[in-house]
Amino acid sequence: MEQNLPFDVDALLIFGKVVENRSLSKAAALLGMPKSTVSRKLTRLESDLGIKLMRKNTHQLTVTDLGEQVYAHAANILTEANGVRALVEGSRQEPQGELRVAIPVFVGIDYASRVGAAFLQHYPNSQLDIRLVDRVVDPVRDGFDVVFSTGPLQDSTLIARKVFDLELFLCASPDFLAGLPEPVRDPAQLNTLPFIDFGFGGPRKLMVTGKAGLRELTPPVRARANNFQVCKQYIMQGLGVGAMPTQIICTNELREGTLVPVLPEWRLESLDVHMIYPFELSFSTLISAFYETACEIIVENTARQ
Repeated sequence: MEQNLPFDVDALLIFGKVVENRSLSKAAALLGMPKSTVSRKLTRLESDLGIKLMRKNTHQLTVTDLGEQVYAHAANILTEANGVRALVEGSRQEPQGELRVAIPVFVGIDYASRVGAAFLQHYPNSQLDIRLVDRVVDPVRDGFDVVFSTGPLQDSTLIARKVFDLELFLCASPDFLAGLPEPVRDPAQLNTLPFIDFGFGGPRKLMVTGKAGLRELTPPVRARANNFQVCKQYIMQGLGVGAMPTQIICTNELREGTLVPVLPEWRLESLDVHMIYPFELSFSTLISAFYETACEIIVENTARQ
């Protein structure tokens, strides 16, 4: 392992705190050190790296484009450092206290309940408050410790850890497919068929990948719901083609044949499901324990297929 880094790691973490607060004074107060020390550390860091990280004047502080990229790495380093801290503390002390968690309804009641039950069984000194939500939730604004979400992270004061990839596949009921004038063999045919759309995750395009490359589809949406269980019922009732996940919803239906894959040689883009929590809680042993449990349950669900 390389020991002689060309810069001071502590200075890199100080730089990260300055960027988050857009203020030397605020960062110094939060770090419990004089403003002059923060300024000196940053000047030395810029000298060591040979680049300009920030531009300062009497009115504002701005970060250079390269500085923003350096900050992204600094945030990752601090997250890993806090992860080490949580690991050490977790080995000394059993997680305890109350955890408030928001899980989108699309993830499913079965998954949420299994994660909750396993967590409470593993950690008898913990309390858990899970809320199934059908809207975008901000952990700080809405008073949650942990939020499950898809899509890119918009707020640099939050931490996102991927729990699982939600693998999706196109499917329909056997009766729906039997009623079509011809078998579905090409993705372009979906542009004329009614589509059951899951209504969450923000605007998106339906993209499929196969041996012939990447194709963008624009099927007419017949129905939309922000819950996979609702979408599954629509599809099973023969109302159209839809995209469903394998890990948490459709295992039994595929086995029984009440849902059948459509264009199985074409792969849909997966949904990354992250666990998001405030930056200041990144050292929480309770949150780390819940994350490990959430990952454990999705592995069990995949194994049940």
